[in-house]
Amino acid sequence: MKKTIFLLLTLLAGMGLTGCAGSKAHEDTIADSETEYQSESDLTYIHGKDVEDGLLRIGLDEQVPTMDVQKTNEHYMIPLNIYERLFEIRVNDDGSTQLVNGLAEDYSISNDGLTYSFTIRDDAFFSDGTKVKASDVAFTFTRMLTEPKSVQTDFADMIYGARALMVGEVDELKGVRVIDDNHLQITLAEPYAGYLYELATPSCSILDEDFVTGAGNSYGSSAELTIGSGPYMVTEFTDSIIMLERNPYYNCRDWEKLTVAKAELLVLPPALMDQMFREGGLDLLDANLVNPDTVETVYKTDKWSSSLISKPRVDIQYLMLNVDAAPLNDVRIRKAVQMAIDRQAILDELYGGDGQLVDGIFPRGLNGYCEANQGWLTYDPDEARRLISEVPGTDEIRLEIAASSKNSTRRLALLEMVSKYLEDAGLDVSVVSYDPDSLMYLRQAGRLMAYSSEWSADYNDPDNFIYTFFGNRAKTYNRSGNFSDEAVFKRISDARAIQDEDKRMEEYARLEKLLVHDEAVWVPLFSTNHLFVLGKRVESFTPFWAGWSSLYFRDVVLKSEQ
Repeated sequence: MKKTIFLLLTLLAGMGLTGCAGSKAHEDTIADSETEYQSESDLTYIHGKDVEDGLLRIGLDEQVPTMDVQKTNEHYMIPLNIYERLFEIRVNDDGSTQLVNGLAEDYSISNDGLTYSFTIRDDAFFSDGTKVKASDVAFTFTRMLTEPKSVQTDFADMIYGARALMVGEVDELKGVRVIDDNHLQITLAEPYAGYLYELATPSCSILDEDFVTGAGNSYGSSAELTIGSGPYMVTEFTDSIIMLERNPYYNCRDWEKLTVAKAELLVLPPALMDQMFREGGLDLLDANLVNPDTVETVYKTDKWSSSLISKPRVDIQYLMLNVDAAPLNDVRIRKAVQMAIDRQAILDELYGGDGQLVDGIFPRGLNGYCEANQGWLTYDPDEARRLISEVPGTDEIRLEIAASSKNSTRRLALLEMVSKYLEDAGLDVSVVSYDPDSLMYLRQAGRLMAYSSEWSADYNDPDNFIYTFFGNRAKTYNRSGNFSDEAVFKRISDARAIQDEDKRMEEYARLEKLLVHDEAVWVPLFSTNHLFVLGKRVESFTPFWAGWSSLYFRDVVLKSEQ
């Protein structure tokens, strides 16, 4: 193994590999590189000879800056495997998802929907043999709110007393009560029916209080300064290579199901990742990380057809519209924008048709997806032109669609196609590129007229979409949507407290129709499928339920090498 690592580092150094900027799981990260890496002789060490039994080899497209899950909302591959959460999500044979117990052996909810009582498993241990205690859970959510570099406050700010703690009025989180080593209660400020699903996100991974406190600001910066209670532990962590091995203290009831004993994650440029996979040096290829043309011409062929795993993403690509900015402050123009764009043509041109149109806020595969809200949004350029002609002065205003200088060529091509459709409908449109920091500043200041992005499910509840984008004035302002109907905000907030699940989903369906169909606050585009390619050593693989690139190693079954 050490010889393999040395040769790989030598090869990467010769190519001048440098670090890449991070990208969120829900952001567009399609690889664009067309660089070709040369000869088979350079890759003789990766042909699968003497590969260690139980070793899984995967390519990453960028460096992982930290393993402190509270300081990053990117790079969830490591947190999914080294940490545990109170609950986990499993994919059923029919593709549906199921919430299952993780560190929480049992739980109950008070009649008012505010207080959750948890029993922590007695057989849960961190990888140094330390028992997981209820106080570790309390510490995790407290740190989530008080760590200066935390990016996960949204996953704890619904707990009673969270705001007071965040602004320094108090020094403890009053909504969390530790009863003993195995029992605690979490009380919310308001009822929230989707709370258990939220606890299953990587963001809510449980930390070891004593270890994290001892490591201080350096926690998560090295293998020696990182610990979790998940099935794997980190044994090596560099800019180019991350090694994980089984946690010897992990609950043994699942060992017989885990064929991956070790995992080697290699940071690689797209073309080398593709070549290494084809040469046998990687066991699983995330097709999202290599050149799209390569995917179409190489992997979507008969030769690889039996090795392909396609997972619909639980996400949506969309065009956000600023309802305060003329001419988008007129609902007729917003509806015209919706009808003027041939979404299927964009999906066919840029993704080979590998996806499905979405006509609302909630994508297929998400709890709360409503089939009745689909099919209404059709490509109708004539009606779009008619609506635009009704609004005086529109031809005197330029519609600006913002782009990032770091956008992939595929994202930029999408924006160009959108602008062409809108111009054909009679709007004066320009695509303006900003550096990422400026784009984010303008977006959070409510000043972008329009932009395109993608949102992927963090947890399987419609609240993750509708409340994130339209839950209150601050959220719509932060995303430059600027929708400001307080009555709608109240309905979205009130929906979180509806305990009858059927009634809650019915209300979300009504809200989805109001926002997208009636108010045309944004343009839903489509969801895409995520393609993975299995190497010769992999028997089967179940992708993450939301279609992320990040995956559980437990869901990869390696072939027996006996």
